[in-house]
Amino acid sequence: MPHLSVNGPYGMVFEHFQDCFHPKYSISGFPHLFQKNSDIVKCHISPRIAHVFGMAHLLAMTKPLGGVHPIAVGETLYQFTSHTLCLQFCDAFTTHFSSHQFKVTIKGGCEVIVHDIKCTLNLHPNWVVF
Repeated sequence: MPHLSVNGPYGMVFEHFQDCFHPKYSISGFPHLFQKNSDIVKCHISPRIAHVFGMAHLLAMTKPLGGVHPIAVGETLYQFTSHTLCLQFCDAFTTHFSSHQFKVTIKGGCEVIVHDIKCTLNLHPNWVVF
């Protein structure tokens, strides 16, 4: 989990989850969190709070050459649930997406694509890449 990550709309950060699971506490929040994650995955959540998972903080980061780069930071519980699912179904995602996606389970996959495109364009300067 990223240390000192940006908080979601409700102010939670990953360190809050880490504190809930710390061994020094006699009662762990893990069973409750596990149940909530299971409910979210199965879409068994109240419509009154379902909108929370679509919320995000919008940050305006200044680009080095001027302008603004918008970054949306979603709710931490949603990120946590998504990350957990991705780890759980990593093999299935790899099998399904590997022939269509370069980034799936490949560390630095996007950088590989950019490098490959640059090399290809050096060999074929008249080509256009979309």
